[in-house]
Amino acid sequence: MRRKQIVGIMLAITAVFLTAIFMWQSDVVAASADVPLSDPVLPLLQQDTETGDEGEAVEGEGIVTIPADHREFEELQQEFETGPDVTRACLSCHVDAAQEIMTTSHWTWEYENPDTGQILGKQNVINNFCVAIDSNEPRCTSCHTGYGWTDNTFDFTAEENVDCLVCHDTTGTYKKYPTAAGHPLYEPIEVNGVVIQPPDLAYVAQNIGDTSRQTCGACHFYGGGADGVKHGDMDSSLTNPDYELDVHMDVDGLNFTCTECHTSDGHVVSGSRYSMNSTDEETCESCHTAEPHQYDMLNQHIDRIACQTCHIPEYARGGVPTKMYWDWSTAGELDENGKPFKVVDPETGHVTYDSMKGNFEFGEDVVPEYIWFNGEVEYTLVEDVFDPSQPVVINPPQGSIADENARIWPMKVFDGVQPYDSGNNTLVIPHLFGSDPAAYWKSYDWETSIAAGMAYSELPYSGEYGFVETTMYWPITHMVAPAEEALQCNDCHTPEDGRLDFAALGYDEDAVQRLTHFPPTLLVEELDAPHFATQYCAECHENEHTAWVDSTHGEKGVACVNCHKLEDETNEHPTAAYSVDRSGEVCGACHLNEHADWEMSVHAEAEDPIACADCHNPHTQQLKTANGNTTICENCHEDQAHEMPDSTHAATGMTCLDCHKNTELNTGHAFNVASDTCILCHAKDAHTANGLLEAGVDVSPATLEERLSDEEASAAMETAVTDEVESKGIVGLPNWMVAFPILALVISGVWVVAGKDPGYRHQDKQK
Repeated sequence: MRRKQIVGIMLAITAVFLTAIFMWQSDVVAASADVPLSDPVLPLLQQDTETGDEGEAVEGEGIVTIPADHREFEELQQEFETGPDVTRACLSCHVDAAQEIMTTSHWTWEYENPDTGQILGKQNVINNFCVAIDSNEPRCTSCHTGYGWTDNTFDFTAEENVDCLVCHDTTGTYKKYPTAAGHPLYEPIEVNGVVIQPPDLAYVAQNIGDTSRQTCGACHFYGGGADGVKHGDMDSSLTNPDYELDVHMDVDGLNFTCTECHTSDGHVVSGSRYSMNSTDEETCESCHTAEPHQYDMLNQHIDRIACQTCHIPEYARGGVPTKMYWDWSTAGELDENGKPFKVVDPETGHVTYDSMKGNFEFGEDVVPEYIWFNGEVEYTLVEDVFDPSQPVVINPPQGSIADENARIWPMKVFDGVQPYDSGNNTLVIPHLFGSDPAAYWKSYDWETSIAAGMAYSELPYSGEYGFVETTMYWPITHMVAPAEEALQCNDCHTPEDGRLDFAALGYDEDAVQRLTHFPPTLLVEELDAPHFATQYCAECHENEHTAWVDSTHGEKGVACVNCHKLEDETNEHPTAAYSVDRSGEVCGACHLNEHADWEMSVHAEAEDPIACADCHNPHTQQLKTANGNTTICENCHEDQAHEMPDSTHAATGMTCLDCHKNTELNTGHAFNVASDTCILCHAKDAHTANGLLEAGVDVSPATLEERLSDEEASAAMETAVTDEVESKGIVGLPNWMVAFPILALVISGVWVVAGKDPGYRHQDKQK
C-alpha cells in the first residue's frame, strides 16, 4: 500500500472520530432539553465510595479472620452424653482455656475489693432479690459458667466442670435448665403438659463461635429470677434492639456486642458492678474522647456528670418491665386448697403477688435517680450490724460532691423488705430452694428456713427474726438513647420538677439558686443581696434598664447579673467595675448553636474577635443598625459596601444579611453564603426560566411577565441565549467547530484520489 493511502486513511479515521464526538454531544444536549425541569436538588456533600472487585463497598482495610469450622474436627464427631464430655473435647485443642476461666469471677463468683478489702462476689454478698446462694445452689448456679455446683462441696479445680457452650453457642438452642445446677437437660421432660427436649450437644459444639448479646443475656438479662427483674437497663429487648432502644446495639446500625465495651483478655472480662471506675477511659471516652460535644459549655459538664446521666433519660424502655419493689414479708399466703397462687394486674400483666415471694411492683420507662458515684461500692455483708429502724443500704455507692473522681450518675434504686436476725441485727440467708422440709418454698415457714440457711453457711443466728427495709443501687449504663432524645438544659436547670435535686447532691443554697435557673452560669436577681437585683442597676443605668425590660431577655427573666459580673467578686459595685466577656462565651452559655456557628466564621478568627456585642445591642438584643443593617458591616467591609449600592440586590432593597445570614442549614452566624441561600429567594422560577431559554423553548414576553415582575421579565429577555444552543460538551467546544473535522475529512478524500504520494519523487531517484 502506498504511503499516501496510509496517511489518508489515518486522517479520515481521525476526522470521523472527532465528528462522532461532536454529533454525540449535540444529541445529549438535545435530549437534555426534553427532560422535564424540576426543582433543583443541591447535594450538600458528595462522597466517593471505595468499591471492591465485585462492586461492593469496602468498609475498611485489615485482615479478615475466619474462625475454624468446628464441624470438621474429629473430636466433635461424636454423640455427647453430658456437658462435661463436650468440655473434655474442647480442651483437647484449647488446653489453657479452662485454667483461664478458673481465674475469673465468672467462675469463682468471688472478688476481693483492693480498696476496701471486702470479699465480695455472689458467694459472699446478700441482695434484696433472692437474697443469697448458700443452700440454694442448684437454682442459683443455673447462671454459673460451670456444671454441677449443687452445694459447698463443688470442685472448683475440675477442668471438665467448665461450661464452654454457655458463652460460645451460636445456635440459640443451648439452655441450662433452671434447677439443674448449671447442666442442660439430657433427657426430655414434661412441664405443665409441655415436653421440653434436650439440646443436641454435638450440633451445638460443632457450631460454636464468638460470644453475643444472646449468650451474655442468657444470664445477665434474667438476673433476679426473670427477664429484666434486676438491672433495669438489661433485658431480652437488647437481644435484637433497634436504634431507638440502644444506639450502639442497634442490629441495623453499629450492632455492638457486649465485648465491644466489656473487652476480654484471657477470658477475663472487663467491667464489674462490684468495683467500676466512673471515669474509666475504656468506656464512653475511649471512643467519644473527653470532649465529645460541639459546644464547650456541654463539655464542661463531663468532669461532674456521667455520660449516662444525659444519654439514658429512662431505663426499662424496651417493653420489658423491671422490678422496683419486693416485699418478702407478705409471702406464704395459700389459697383455699392450701396451694400457692399468683395475682396478676389485668391492665399491665405484671405479677403483683406470688405466694412464694410476696408482693412486687414493676416499672417501665423509669426515670433514674441521680447520686454522686466514683465507681466504688461497699457492701453490707451478713456479719455487719445495722440499725433496723432505718432502711439498710446493702450496696452504698461511694462518692460525694467533694470527691473529684465522682460524677453524678443515673441509678435504679430497688427497695425491698426482707428477713433479718432481730436478735443480732444482721441480715440472714434463708434456705429457699429444695425439696427438703426446711426449704421455704416447700414449708412456707420462715423460722425453719432461716435456721437451715444460717446453719448451712456456718453463721451465728439468734433464733429470732423480723423484716427490715432494704435498698440497693444499680448503675444504669445500657439502653443509650439517640442524641436527639438526650436530656436538655432545662430538664435539670429549672426551678421546679428538675431531674437533679441539687440540694440533696450537696450544693449550698447559693449554688442551688444559681443551678436551678437558666442560664446556670451566674447569679440571678432573686438572690437576697440587693446589688444583684435589676432595680439596683436601674438607679444608675436607667436607659439600659428600660431597654432590657422590653427585650427578649427581660421577658424571660435573664437579668443583669446573668451577663455582667464583678471583676473582683469580693467587692461591690460601683467600687469595682462590672464587665461582660467579649469572647462570646457569655452569650454562648445559652445561645449554643449561634455561638458554634460564629466560631467557624472569620469574625471569630481575628486576634481581637468581632463578637456578639459588636453587632447586637446587649440590652435590646437588636442589631446595631442604620440604613437597614449595612452600616455596621461597612465599618469593616468598605470595598464591598461601595459595590453594594450598584448591585441588582441593592436595587430591590436587600441588605448584607439577606444573603450572608440567610440559610436554613445553620443559624447564619458563620456569615457564609450557603448552598441554599440563593434558592431560598430564586427557587424554581429562575431555574425554570433559564432552563427553558437554554433549551431553545420559545417563551413569550406575556409568559415571563406572568411569572416574573416587569423588570425581571425585561432583563430575562435581554439576556436570554439564542435559539442555537452552544454545546460545551466533553471537549468544551461549541457546535460550529464541527466544521473543522468535516473539512479535514473532505480534503483527505480529495488528496487520496488526486494527490501525489509524499514519497513519489524519492522513489524515482532511487531507481
